[in-house]
Amino acid sequence: MSNRTVNRLAGSGFAERDTVNSQLTSLLRRTPAEPTTGAPDTPKHLGWLMLTALGIGATIGAGIFVMPGRIAEKAGPAGILSFVITGFIFLFVGICYERFARKVPQGVSAYSYVYHSIGEIFAWIVAFGLFLEYSFGASAVAIGWSQYLKKALNYELPSYLMGPIHEGGQFHFGINIVALFVVALVTLILVFGGVSKSAKLNFLLVCLKCGLLALFMFAGVKHMQPSLWQPFMPLGWTGVLQGAAIAVFPHVGFDALYTFARESKSLRDTRLSTYLCIGLVAFLYVAVMAIATSLAPVFVDGRINPLFKGTESSAPLASLLMASGENWCGQMIAAGAVIGIFNVLLVLSMGGPRIFRNMAEDGLLPPIFQKTHNGNPTFGVILNGIIVGLMAGFVPFEDVSDIMVLGTLVAFVFVCLGAMRLKLVNPVVSIIGMVGCVVLAFNLNPLVLQVYCVSCPVGLLIYFLYGRRHSRLAKATSQIEA
Repeated sequence: MSNRTVNRLAGSGFAERDTVNSQLTSLLRRTPAEPTTGAPDTPKHLGWLMLTALGIGATIGAGIFVMPGRIAEKAGPAGILSFVITGFIFLFVGICYERFARKVPQGVSAYSYVYHSIGEIFAWIVAFGLFLEYSFGASAVAIGWSQYLKKALNYELPSYLMGPIHEGGQFHFGINIVALFVVALVTLILVFGGVSKSAKLNFLLVCLKCGLLALFMFAGVKHMQPSLWQPFMPLGWTGVLQGAAIAVFPHVGFDALYTFARESKSLRDTRLSTYLCIGLVAFLYVAVMAIATSLAPVFVDGRINPLFKGTESSAPLASLLMASGENWCGQMIAAGAVIGIFNVLLVLSMGGPRIFRNMAEDGLLPPIFQKTHNGNPTFGVILNGIIVGLMAGFVPFEDVSDIMVLGTLVAFVFVCLGAMRLKLVNPVVSIIGMVGCVVLAFNLNPLVLQVYCVSCPVGLLIYFLYGRRHSRLAKATSQIEA
């Protein structure tokens, strides 16, 4: 073989290697901590009290009114421990979020933090998970809202119009017509009317929700039967961990809090609101779960008590009080929860479209996702409404809530990893957060993991067909090379 041939082959090998390295580099390109162009002049008007209220406002309505039944079904009375475990893990996740708020002051939520710390393709994966978090979370809340409305108005519909259910190990088809209606209503409000939710209004709604929970605890404590906590762990630690995985659902609002981080008056306000939100929410969940599981047996004759199973588990607090003879209090909680949960549904329905808007601003999605009307990204709102409506109307509550939880955990894992990579926190903090979220993820329904393993590649296909070439960072690199 001639020297010329050898040199040509060697050059070809180096060229291929450079091409591979260039491809990998493009997938891992990262945004700067401070935006180089066009950063919006966001007003700094939210103090720690309002920030805390924003986090609690989305968290309480999204979970505490609709999830205790689902968790008791998995863990029994030990659902109390499930909330403790989830709260402990999220404390470490919260530390990572708070440090990112210092490092990336113009960032919003996990998407921005991962884009800056790890790279573009992982930011896409996180954004996909956040979309699942907000959209599937909105579906689950819509189903819960339909159940509380039923309790508040005491009406009956044919079973096939109350939604699909799992019963006796079999799937029974149905259409949740009320959930479909409320999703359509929220979508129309966002598209045509626009939504301008002030922090003060949110604070009032948080006070309403906390008042309802205080009413539940005051009325429920009179009927507590601690003997019903035995056996405490009927399904062992497996059930406790499965319950802890589902308990991720109520913490949707924690990520939502950081969509307002750039509007915080100071880093101190952001830090204080982070830990207050986690602490207060964990306390409320544990207290409510302890009372709920002492009002009625979780299992009756080896089977799940109907109060904790099926569609009733979407409205357990009102159901449990009514079963204890507190009809008036049960009706009050059901009526108040209808207002509170509607507010959360509105917030969650705004979350997914705004993630798409941020991605479109970064060039990862078509510009149509950027277009807004009265402050709302119209196309994203309509697309989100269709997806949320289909899930709320045709998928059982337990399946929707599980799918949403996985998207949240994926986002949290990458936030912890990014914080460790940038050395924002002690590595132990990140490792505990990551390992905890991974353990919770693998305690979800296996079907959820399978669905995610299919749907995530579909999202990545969109990235490789469009986002990778149209990325704002890719265009900036091309201009520099030119």
